[in-house]
Amino acid sequence: MKPLNRWVLVVLAVVLIAILLVFWSRRDQPQAPSVGDVASQQETTTPSQAEEPVTASVLFDFDQSVLRPGETPKLDELTAKLKGRAFDGVSVVGHADQIGTDPYNLRLSGQRADAVRAYLVGKGVDAGSIRTEARGEREAVTGEACKNQGRKRIECLQPDRRVEVTLAAAR
Repeated sequence: MKPLNRWVLVVLAVVLIAILLVFWSRRDQPQAPSVGDVASQQETTTPSQAEEPVTASVLFDFDQSVLRPGETPKLDELTAKLKGRAFDGVSVVGHADQIGTDPYNLRLSGQRADAVRAYLVGKGVDAGSIRTEARGEREAVTGEACKNQGRKRIECLQPDRRVEVTLAAAR
């Protein structure tokens, strides 16, 4: 056999192996549905609903459980997103900063969650679908960053004084 023929066979073998490897690696990937399958599927959510989580985070002033006027638009936007959407419930979780005793902060975070719940109910959200929880200072987002801030400590701890609202999507 001539050397040129050998090289041609080697190149063909390498190309064939490469093609087989490509098809072999794609065998576990999901296949696109056929045209008939697409027509028979019912879509329950729009693509924007499926991709976009419905959440809001509302901040509170130091030692307060009254909603700030500047924070209510976040809740208004959330309630607008809830309209016409199927969901299992709404989770409202209150938090506090690390200033104060654990029992006090737990109670304050619960009052904050209750204030957000009352606002949502006032905007038409079913009270039975809202679950509130108080976590006190356990899940601080500032960590140790504010420890040596002196007088600016209260300002530094602002992100910890929050209520997080999350929509539990329908299954």
